[in-house]
Amino acid sequence: MQERSWAPFGVLLVGVSAVSFSAILIREAEAPALVIAAYRLVLASIPVGALAAWQHRRAPEAMSAATMWPMLLSAAFLAAHFAFWVTSLQHTSVVTSVVLVTTQPLYVAIASPLLLREKVERYVWVALLVATLGALTMAAEDIGDGWGTLAGDAYAALGGMFAAAYLMVGRRVRPDVSWLRYIGIVYPATAVFLFVAMLIAGDALTGYSLKTYVMIALLALGPQLIGHSAINYSLAFISAVVVAMMILLEPIGTTLLAAVILDERPTLFELLGGTLVIVGVFLAIRPQPEQRLAAEIAAAD
Repeated sequence: MQERSWAPFGVLLVGVSAVSFSAILIREAEAPALVIAAYRLVLASIPVGALAAWQHRRAPEAMSAATMWPMLLSAAFLAAHFAFWVTSLQHTSVVTSVVLVTTQPLYVAIASPLLLREKVERYVWVALLVATLGALTMAAEDIGDGWGTLAGDAYAALGGMFAAAYLMVGRRVRPDVSWLRYIGIVYPATAVFLFVAMLIAGDALTGYSLKTYVMIALLALGPQLIGHSAINYSLAFISAVVVAMMILLEPIGTTLLAAVILDERPTLFELLGGTLVIVGVFLAIRPQPEQRLAAEIAAAD
């Protein structure tokens, strides 16, 4: 057994750091949820689609229905995730929304053994429990003060469910499809789904403030092109459960950013919960004793 490579974890950490800005930028954009989500994906799809087309001309990849349909399904799940989550941020607080949307490890851990046939080790379940307790601790005070925002909380939870489905489909497809080909198809398809939803909802295409357009452009550049692309890259090397566990770090980054930018100061419960999340993620990704022993034996050989 080879020693674990930490490079994909480093890429994943960069991605999680980038997506931590999402909620802040969305709150600063003054437009309907579907407009924000659709334009975010449209702008991100332009460079990604161009690069994917360039790569295909240089090194064509054979495509089949067996790979194309799952990627379109991944795009549909991503579109639903953004539609519900961005809407939740317009109805509930940043901390509550981000914590609830990052409950996706629960769904991934339950579904992975059945859908991906990836065994969830006992220590990952322990780590998941610790991190989930931390996430619930972070949200406890805010949820208790805001039952009038129940719809927003429900939207965030639905966003988490669709994000989990998106990760699991990506985990299934990514080992067989290049990273650039994957995002080069999924992002534009997601943009189409969101744009159609925006038209059906009757939202105006234009007429928003310059600040709103800037915030959406920053969403496309940071959280989407850097954040989600890094997460998609890591799915070829790291199990869906551990990827979802790492995304639990997002509420911590968002909470800190909200304190600085939006003047939403973290409470004692949020700080305690953040510590538990970090501990849970560490327990999930650190090499276990048997892995270290196997790596030492392999190195000795």
